[in-house]
Amino acid sequence: MLDFLNPILGRHPERMKAKVEIYTWQTCPYCIRAKLLLWWKGVNYTEYKIDGNESARNSMSERANRSRTVPQIFINNQHIGGCDDIYALDNKGQLEPLLIEVLPD
Repeated sequence: MLDFLNPILGRHPERMKAKVEIYTWQTCPYCIRAKLLLWWKGVNYTEYKIDGNESARNSMSERANRSRTVPQIFINNQHIGGCDDIYALDNKGQLEPLLIEVLPD
């Protein structure tokens, strides 16, 4: 819609090629904040809404080194962690290189 603003704002969604997955609860403020960062970066991601679904939460926990909190974020099948973790990566300049990587076939 306002794609012409992307370069001015420092957004480069065309470069974001990584496979990103995020497990969330609909009303979780940390989930919302993590998704906002991904949106700001122009990332297409797969969201798994696991509100009240204990089976889905157990599946998430198995992938996330037994962590049961949300959000849990994966980039190219690598467990990144939660909201604080993805923001810390961004603050260190380490998030964007992960988001640019293409998952090998």
